[in-house]
Amino acid sequence: MTTEAAKEIAEKIVSHFQLTIRIIFQYFANAIYNCVFSVQDSFEEQATQGSFIPHGGYDVLTVAIGRLEHLGRVRVAGAGVTIKQ
Repeated sequence: MTTEAAKEIAEKIVSHFQLTIRIIFQYFANAIYNCVFSVQDSFEEQATQGSFIPHGGYDVLTVAIGRLEHLGRVRVAGAGVTIKQ
């Protein structure tokens, strides 16, 4: 910086920018958190009422994502593991 005043102004700009980024990040983190738990609560309510019945590949995750899984794969079990195993 050429002067002390310019340095102070630049530091204020950076400080405000960092604060703004933190606020925006927190806002979106809260929005995502609320959305996920709203969907989870909805599925739990449907399950307790009997209107959502998971069966085979049609489970809560598949419905939440909105598309079917790849056939012949078992989630989180690793390569080479089939549904029968």
